[in-house]
Amino acid sequence: MPPSCRRLLLAAVVASLGCGSSSAQPHGSPVLLEVLCEIDGFTQRIWSVDPDAGVPATVSANTSKIDFVFDRRLDGKRIEDSVDGNPTPKENPPITVSWPDMATVMSDPPFAPEVFYNSLPGFGAGTTYAFMRPRIAGFPSATEITFTLDPNGLTSVYGEPMQGPTAIRMTTSPLTLTLPNSTATVPLTYQAAVVFSTRAPAAAAMMPFLRVSANGAALPFEVVADRSDARKVYVVPTCADGWPSMVRVEVKAEPGLPDGFGRPLSAAATGSFMTSRIASPPIDGGCGPIEGGTPDAGERDAAAADAGVPDAADDASVPDA
Repeated sequence: MPPSCRRLLLAAVVASLGCGSSSAQPHGSPVLLEVLCEIDGFTQRIWSVDPDAGVPATVSANTSKIDFVFDRRLDGKRIEDSVDGNPTPKENPPITVSWPDMATVMSDPPFAPEVFYNSLPGFGAGTTYAFMRPRIAGFPSATEITFTLDPNGLTSVYGEPMQGPTAIRMTTSPLTLTLPNSTATVPLTYQAAVVFSTRAPAAAAMMPFLRVSANGAALPFEVVADRSDARKVYVVPTCADGWPSMVRVEVKAEPGLPDGFGRPLSAAATGSFMTSRIASPPIDGGCGPIEGGTPDAGERDAAAADAGVPDAADDASVPDA
């Protein structure tokens, strides 16, 4: 075959392959179908192109991921970079987030979102999605959050800009706390968990709003952060021999206690726990017994049962723990 014919044949093959590649993806602007939040492994819709789709008035501030679902493939290179074959967030991503006082009131460490792209049809045939993921989950409580979308960064594979709103808003729910409340007794070294509904603040910001007491007497304590959960902290005793034995310890969070973004708790939250009758051996620096009252009969019996100590009605032959 003459060289000129071979060149023509090669050109025809390349042209046919190119047409096949283009025809695999339909032309047209990507349509934003819905936006969903992921919270503790569950998804919740916060916006939909369908006006009849229900969306909640508020969303948990503990959102860990926000998915922006489109009806077709996007140009992933406009959304994320690739370093050594691994997806890397762009310095100027096509989706950004803001709230009213973001520039003046910020968490420590600062809120840091990353934007990625997933070309798999995770939300229905033909769909793809871009998603924003805070490095540390959580948004400020009771706040309107705005996600701004850049149509020139969210395009089809042919560069056609997205269709849909360029600003999506969600309002986060007010700050709440979960404190320990149990009838079971705990050891004197017990660390009482305080769980925020979003990121917890630094210990120094919490201390003015936390109270720990037993029988009306204040107990010394400190706050320790959980290393694996940004929402959780622990109230721990600072006395060398731990909490006082055989008392109900009360923990109270006063109104004004902030979350990690400075949003205040609106109403007081309280919790308590019952310490064991079995005390640790005295240690120098211990706080000593708590005066001002004794636990009621029910608490004494519960503590004794937990520690394996018989009450007066039990067989006296049962050994003490």
